[in-house]
Amino acid sequence: MGMYNYISDIETKFIEVEVPKIIKDSDHLEEAIKRAETLCENTYFETHRSIYGLDEVVSDMWNEYWSKYQ
Repeated sequence: MGMYNYISDIETKFIEVEVPKIIKDSDHLEEAIKRAETLCENTYFETHRSIYGLDEVVSDMWNEYWSKYQ
């Protein structure tokens, strides 16, 4: 497995597994964004991925998740 595939797998796990957990356990969107950014910076992508655009990803996923309950 090349480095690109390794990083891609980590990013996929973060977006598909960790972010939904964060959204489910957050009281509001801003909290979810902050928690996702912190986890991204400290655990997953230290130097591999910028958090630029992560707020939009979390926001879209937040809207999709909570729309089920409206």
